[in-house]
Amino acid sequence: MTNNVKHIGAKISNLLRTNIWQFLLIHVCYIALGLILFAPLLGILSRLMLRLSATPVLADMDILFFILSPVGLIALVLFGSLLITILIFEQASMMTAYTALGGGLKADLFQTLRRTASKSLKIFIFSVHLVARLLLIVTPFLAVAFLIYWLTLTDYDINYYLSAQPPIFFAAAGAIGVILLILTIILVRKLLSWSLTLPLIIFTEVTPGASFQKSFKLFADSKKAVALIMVGWALATLVLGFLVLGSVQLLGWHILPLFYDSMNALIIAIGFLAALLTIGNFLVTALTAASFSGLLIELYKRAGQTLNLDEFSARSESSGLRLTSKILVGLLVCGTVVSILVGLWLIQGIQTTDDLTIVAHRGAAGKAPENTMASIRQAVEDQTDWVEIDVQETADGEVVVIHDSDFMKLSGVGLKVWEGTLEQVQQIDVGSWFGPAFAGERVPTLRDVLKELRGRAKLVIELKYYGHDEQLEQRVVDLVEEMDMVEDTAIMSLKYDAVEKVRSLRPDWKTGLLSAQVLGDMSGLDVDFLAVNAGMAGPAFIRHNQQAGKQVFVWTVNDKMSMFKMMSLGVDGIITDEPELARQVIAERAELNSVERLLIHAAVILGKSLPQKSYRDNSP
Repeated sequence: MTNNVKHIGAKISNLLRTNIWQFLLIHVCYIALGLILFAPLLGILSRLMLRLSATPVLADMDILFFILSPVGLIALVLFGSLLITILIFEQASMMTAYTALGGGLKADLFQTLRRTASKSLKIFIFSVHLVARLLLIVTPFLAVAFLIYWLTLTDYDINYYLSAQPPIFFAAAGAIGVILLILTIILVRKLLSWSLTLPLIIFTEVTPGASFQKSFKLFADSKKAVALIMVGWALATLVLGFLVLGSVQLLGWHILPLFYDSMNALIIAIGFLAALLTIGNFLVTALTAASFSGLLIELYKRAGQTLNLDEFSARSESSGLRLTSKILVGLLVCGTVVSILVGLWLIQGIQTTDDLTIVAHRGAAGKAPENTMASIRQAVEDQTDWVEIDVQETADGEVVVIHDSDFMKLSGVGLKVWEGTLEQVQQIDVGSWFGPAFAGERVPTLRDVLKELRGRAKLVIELKYYGHDEQLEQRVVDLVEEMDMVEDTAIMSLKYDAVEKVRSLRPDWKTGLLSAQVLGDMSGLDVDFLAVNAGMAGPAFIRHNQQAGKQVFVWTVNDKMSMFKMMSLGVDGIITDEPELARQVIAERAELNSVERLLIHAAVILGKSLPQKSYRDNSP
């Protein structure tokens, strides 16, 4: 059996090595096809989501709710089906090329694509059958997994389960894990038994519907052998990916220090490495697809099936692609252009301004329990510019400072904030979980925080909504005015309609929208600032919104390298659990020259980072 596996591997390897350009070109064509199809469809879906909503922007939970809606689920299935269909057509083209080349015939790109096109209707019908079968298998398991989640992990705020990880969390996770493991095993077994369906579709007159049963019969007596061959292929492709992409990373670690003294040379070197990563990823995916197509053809022949090469012979004189000096020069020129463009992108994305606002997330939550007077005082001591807190209403209409909908994460108490009075809420110890030194910390009121910060630091108030608010916006406005903190207070929320309500109450107040993901153009919103997930804050996003008069803040940035990166990108401020560290980074960055700043920025892009502290809750 081992010799058989080695023989198949050697045969595939030899054929790919001598005809690699044909398979690379096929891969390029289908990547382009994917972009041509997916780009407008994504735009159409985005427009549809915005049209179905009542606001110009959909953010965070709105997007999730849309995806989980009937329309969203249909769109998700269609996108997944389209991706599978493109992959199937690519495999069909590569199988066609592999078969012709393995038979000693020539098969240029256009001949291969024409051959695939002649079977396009049959291949498409097969794709529909495959997607339908996969959905029939996957849907019940996912439904059961969701039911387990719904019955076990929805009594309290999700942040409690993620941070405290009570026994019910592990029980639910274990049950869901078992279900997904069973699903994976079933899928693997089914896909293995269907391995010959596509060759049957391409090379025989078997119908798409009948190909599944036919493939199952062909593999009935050799399941273990096929599984072993597939495992060998999977391991080989994993090693290939590790060697190629890992080599580029290793090269970067050794090359970059050689260019420390020349900013221009350094930028080109970084661009060159970025281009290598792109090319390396392309090669790995192309070789993976090509080798898999060859593997399926060899298994098809091993199952006793024959390949008809007559229709290839009619066009056997077609010239295959040869690696010539002109092609090589063209590739080198393209690589150079890519390197220059990436370098220019890096320059454009880096700014040298040091005018950065530090916002302490829930106070100095890295040093003291979140949203307590201790964390707020610590943030002031650490020289923050702004302190950010979360507010909700109690049953008796008091505005209190707390993030979650209940107290499970902080104290193990399941009381919902809106179900308790201020007296009941303030009986709960919300500091002991952080450390003995904070035992006895209680939930502060917004009035307490305003009084503490007046004249010492500015305040960002995030309005939290769990569907039980009554007059939250008005009560917050009244308290801020009562404590004479209007000029030093900003208000934000994840809900744009809440921000609009504040704006209608006090048109001149500073307001912002908080977001982790977004569809639509945020620059036209009636807000003064955007507080976004650091992953959203690319150079184009920052520049576009700043040009529209919006400040851009990013959250939650807690390590040195990420802070350096965000500063280099030119954000207006960072929201962090570590305001003291942010102040240190600003001071250190002020001492760096442009080359040193570029190196730090590039190091993050290339995957270098410092060890990060673990935080109990990274949500906004």
